[in-house]
Amino acid sequence: MRSLASQGLKRADVICPGFSADCLETLEEIAQEARDAFLEAGGESFHYIPCVNTDDAWIGALEALVGKHLQGWSDLPATPAQLELQAARARAFGAER
Repeated sequence: MRSLASQGLKRADVICPGFSADCLETLEEIAQEARDAFLEAGGESFHYIPCVNTDDAWIGALEALVGKHLQGWSDLPATPAQLELQAARARAFGAER
């Protein structure tokens, strides 16, 4: 942020797409520390764009992504035999008991 401001960038709009929800660390390091560094180095306007947090559309999209990529792992085995089969498959892929 300092480098950008010192190169003449006057406005920064910052979003952190790697975070699905804000947390204290995100807010402190990005929304506060990055803002301070940018403004101290000559930037004039800093805008932190908050994460999507509990927005209904985001939660629905996240649910759809998780459901798509679980590929059946969300279905609990109904019997001890099915549990053992699942455990054997996991051990075959290197899982340890």
